Amino acid sequence: MQSTKPEASKDPLKITEWWQASSLLKWDWEKPVEYTCGEIVKMGNWHVCMDKQFEVKPPCLVYSFGISNDWTFDDAMGDLGCQVHSFDPSIGKKSFRRSTNVHFHDIGLGSRDDDAFVPRRDIYVRNSTTWTVRRLKTIMEMLGHTDRHLDVLKIDVETTEWPAVKDFVESGIFQKIRQFAVEWHLFTAHPRKDKYVEFYTTVRRMQEQGMRTFRTKFHSQVYGERWRLQADVNYVNVLYKGT
Repeated sequence: MQSTKPEASKDPLKITEWWQASSLLKWDWEKPVEYTCGEIVKMGNWHVCMDKQFEVKPPCLVYSFGISNDWTFDDAMGDLGCQVHSFDPSIGKKSFRRSTNVHFHDIGLGSRDDDAFVPRRDIYVRNSTTWTVRRLKTIMEMLGHTDRHLDVLKIDVETTEWPAVKDFVESGIFQKIRQFAVEWHLFTAHPRKDKYVEFYTTVRRMQEQGMRTFRTKFHSQVYGERWRLQADVNYVNVLYKGT
């Protein structure tokens, strides 16, 4: 049986430099997985663990942040019978009901509630604009899910994941999340490298709160002046105590 004991909370390495933090983050995404899932199932462009203690089945609740034009994960989870809430203010759509089980919201994920958030311009945001963004805790309250857990939380939000996940660990909301799928981004010029130690600390705090990798896949590993790390990472919460 795999251990569910949390790791030590202290950082024996005393990381202080960006290159130390980035090296350890890279290792975290390429080392052997921390939880061996016996049944990994592909759902659209993402994966979920279907081991008995983490099995996703109705009445399941799924949040998906970052859609662009790829609905395959959201639709697959809806077809499974889950209630799916999809979020992406970058695609220029008003909130609507995509299918019986899939509901779209013109709201972004943030580390604070903000009605005039200015997103970073990139391939998804080409013009100056403002978005409505909300903390995960606020969104769960808004949708009437305060007493629910999230069977799967998926995030692909082009570097905004870092402050959002920091808010997760500080608010303690990971205790309500059974599986977490995230695309981590460390781009050439953004986020700033002086934030990397904070990112490393955030990942360690996730581990302390029960998150263990069961699947990882790199999209980019570029070093030197064009520095870029990008990886999809799937976690299960081995400390999850919900029903």
